[in-house]
Amino acid sequence: MYTILIVDDERPAQTFIKAICQKYCPAFDTILLSGSADDALRLMAQQHVHVLVTDISMPGINGIELAQRVRQLYPRTHTVIVSGYAEFEFARGAIQAGVDDYLLKPVEIQSFRQILDRIRETLDEEANDLMEETLTRLLCGEAVDEPLLCSLFSSRMMRFALVRQGNLFTVRFAKFRTAQLRQVHQAGWIAFYGRDEQETILLRSSADRQKRFPDELSDLLKADFPDLPCTAIYAPEDADILTLPQFLSRAAGRMVNTVVIGKGQLVPLNAPQSALQPSVLSAATKKRIASFVETGNTRMLKELFVSLAIEWNQNSLPQIQAEDLCYQLILYTADLGVPGPKRKREQILREANELYGSASSYGDLLASLYSLIFEEGFIRDKNVSANELCEYTLNYIRENYAQPLSIPRICTDVGISQTYLSRLLRKYAGTTFNTFLTQCRMDAAKQMLREHPDILLHEVAACVGYDDQSYFSKIFRNETGMTPSQYAATFAADAPNQPPKA
Repeated sequence: MYTILIVDDERPAQTFIKAICQKYCPAFDTILLSGSADDALRLMAQQHVHVLVTDISMPGINGIELAQRVRQLYPRTHTVIVSGYAEFEFARGAIQAGVDDYLLKPVEIQSFRQILDRIRETLDEEANDLMEETLTRLLCGEAVDEPLLCSLFSSRMMRFALVRQGNLFTVRFAKFRTAQLRQVHQAGWIAFYGRDEQETILLRSSADRQKRFPDELSDLLKADFPDLPCTAIYAPEDADILTLPQFLSRAAGRMVNTVVIGKGQLVPLNAPQSALQPSVLSAATKKRIASFVETGNTRMLKELFVSLAIEWNQNSLPQIQAEDLCYQLILYTADLGVPGPKRKREQILREANELYGSASSYGDLLASLYSLIFEEGFIRDKNVSANELCEYTLNYIRENYAQPLSIPRICTDVGISQTYLSRLLRKYAGTTFNTFLTQCRMDAAKQMLREHPDILLHEVAACVGYDDQSYFSKIFRNETGMTPSQYAATFAADAPNQPPKA
């Protein structure tokens, strides 16, 4: 993954540091050895070195001079100085040379491991930033450095997939403008967010595949997105990474007509698809609704909505058509004088738009729609008010933010539906589940970094509910404008001269 160059004119010292790297730092899988600064510069001209570990006292160019030249020639290379000298002048020279850390001989294994762990975390962040920046330029139609783009992947030929967790919401006609990496637990995949947090773009090279791509994609969806049904539109063949924007444009269009509420699907982009026919509420259904409304037969009205849900589910009705039918239901019942003056049609239409994005099934959708149209409120017969239930939900998130929370899990624990949870949070707290959960996690992370500025980043991430350290760092930077390491440095005693241990 990363290359480290060890420079020391004493062979035993080289061997000792190399052994530490091999045993304790597997991320540095390419280890180069050099006995002089001149030879080190020659090696660095031939291949990229991520970390330079150099002794100070060597014949010819000493370690500090080497660090200064490397900083000028290769500013992305991280440098660690190792020396048997503890004099202040050497330490000051190392700081002026912009090194990442300074160690005294004999090198302590634990100290060296901690330094390399911190540098590896920084390298991971830098690599992710470079990939995100390059892919963002590609998605926006801007010129990209093709050699750099290809160097970021194990192969230029990739297989693509666009995955939607749950339902379509407001992003259905949005463009792809940013590439923010996200974690998946199966190796060999590159994943980043699409147009919102419920959409994922997946890339996989042919070299990493062990079986048929659809089977591998299915395995990944089961492992990484178990809480919500997923709709995946995937490329039937490998394609050049530069064609990713064209794939996403076509896949997004296909996604709009494919998503079925409550149903997972894997669909190749080139699969035949019939043109969607206009959705029309049947005359028989309208007649029954009118009859039940006129007679006040709420039981039969509920059964009618249940039968519609069963029919839509059996026919795998696309969400976009279900929305049209719900719209017609709202307009038709309004023409019948339902709801009364307290429940205006425009208000129901606005609230129905939220239901489409959060409903877990057509049964859930139509039950919620029935409540919107025919009932005074969702919790008419409950013992707590809507505001109290919202506050209970917020407190639940505050107390459990470090757990792998999801909307289905919290709904089960609190005892409400997904659609109702979304409406509660928007109406009474002015937020969404994901936004509030992220806020709680970031507040806790900032407190940990203030109180323990030397804590390792992966420990902070794990303590606040993130498995992926890189994703945690990205979210933290979006929230605060700085990386966790930079934030911690403002509270570290040696912040002016010494970077914090990540």
